Amino acid sequence: MRKRHAFVALSALLLGAASAIAAPNPLAASLRVTVDGVSAAGGVLHVGVYDEATFPAIADLALFKRDISQVAGDVGLQFDRLPPGTYAVRAYQDLNNNGRWEMGEPRGISNDAAPDNFDAAAIPIRPGVNMTVIHLR
Repeated sequence: MRKRHAFVALSALLLGAASAIAAPNPLAASLRVTVDGVSAAGGVLHVGVYDEATFPAIADLALFKRDISQVAGDVGLQFDRLPPGTYAVRAYQDLNNNGRWEMGEPRGISNDAAPDNFDAAAIPIRPGVNMTVIHLR
């Protein structure tokens, strides 16, 4: 009988620990990004979330990124479980599918900022759901 009580107590403890691990982090943030102006010309839409250190680097060094093939018009996507902080978002449509942005391919940056200006592109991300729109040009 004692072994059974110990087993039940241990099981309850383990289930409680598993629930705590699986519970959503109340400090985590989500970022919903709408990208408008995606051309019907094809290619892959690349969307990346950057912090200040990774923003001036090569576009493939995003902290979080999504690649979406064969889309056009307005595209919505979401980045989940982001640590709260300040980020910038870059998006470009790789029309020739070579994996990098080139002159003539549509691109956009959060707050319509210049490609090298993190401060202007910065978006404060707080716990909960955050939203931004990127306009490809």
